[in-house]
Amino acid sequence: MPRFVLHHRHEPRECAAVFAAWKGVQSPLRHRATLASCLSGGHELWWHVEAADASAALGQLPTYLADRTTANEVREVQIP
Repeated sequence: MPRFVLHHRHEPRECAAVFAAWKGVQSPLRHRATLASCLSGGHELWWHVEAADASAALGQLPTYLADRTTANEVREVQIP
């Protein structure tokens, strides 16, 4: 199954809306920890997900976030 890193950016004034967007949404990402820079002033979030394609990866997010998120397919590589 392909793996993706979902990268979301928002403005500081949008933080409340970003977190409220999850309310009532069925998603395997809900109620799980993820990486975020909001508390350090960056206002970005990252999720590592498995999905058939980029559209399915973004489909794990609430629409409000998905519309503002990039899905990058990634693979593990060995660093020499």
